[in-house]
Amino acid sequence: MKFRSELSISKPPFQINHQMSIVAVGSCFAGEIGKKLSDGRFNILVNPFGTIFNPHSIAGLISAEDLNPDLFVKRDQNWCHFQLHSDLNHSDQEELKNHISEQKKLIQEKLETGDLLIITFGSAWIYRHIATNEIVANCHKFPQQNFIKELINPEDLKSQYVALFENLHRKNPKLKILLTVSPVKYLKDGLHENNLSKSVLLLLSDFLAKRFDFVYYFPAFELVNDDLRDYRFYKEDLAHPNEQAIKYIFEKFTGAYCSDKTKEIISLSADIRKLKSHRSITGADEIHKEKIGQLEKNLEDLLKTNG
Repeated sequence: MKFRSELSISKPPFQINHQMSIVAVGSCFAGEIGKKLSDGRFNILVNPFGTIFNPHSIAGLISAEDLNPDLFVKRDQNWCHFQLHSDLNHSDQEELKNHISEQKKLIQEKLETGDLLIITFGSAWIYRHIATNEIVANCHKFPQQNFIKELINPEDLKSQYVALFENLHRKNPKLKILLTVSPVKYLKDGLHENNLSKSVLLLLSDFLAKRFDFVYYFPAFELVNDDLRDYRFYKEDLAHPNEQAIKYIFEKFTGAYCSDKTKEIISLSADIRKLKSHRSITGADEIHKEKIGQLEKNLEDLLKTNG
């Protein structure tokens, strides 16, 4: 007798390996999966502009367009930008501009030469800055009266992403794009409003995956909401998937997208991190170091051949 609907994920026509250059952008869930790939020794750039939730802002940051100079703002003695996360801030505005310019250049280089772009959509609710009529990525705790909250128009998103993906593919035909919808619940919007938002993102992802043969969809949202389907897989806020859920999703991800050798590298990397985090027993320091050294050598040998 079955008591849950376990989701089976079809293998895509390509596999992710350690010779690939990867970029992951989007919601905090992109950061979670990106960290696991980074821990697994993948060559990956994760959220260079900080956590970004709405697809409009994500597309703007992936594109080569410059940020609106009118959206720099100072808060708590530091400068930040309404189109970026508050993690990107500096006491000197010019220094912040230089850093943003470097990050824009870095992500463009990665996208023009890399192999995989992972985008995690978080919310279709947007905040429009009234003074400039611009959609912002982060309100930086400024008063609500400075913004108008809207559910973004799905047709506008389709047009924006078709143009973006066509441009990316023209510059780098080998680049593959993997879309996910974050399973994080945005409870401050309300449960019904959260469901409306996720519906927009799911429809957008499905549209793009069917429109382009280099775009794929990974069902992170469905794994939590339809497969695990239990609040014991959430953190205490009942909004964010907990570590157990994230591990389950990552296992499903590697099971579909990674070869046995790639999964061996991920597992060996985890073993090394675990050993390094443990204090060795007094008098056994050399044995402990030798064991780590041997595992590191085994890992390097595997990495050289995992193409």
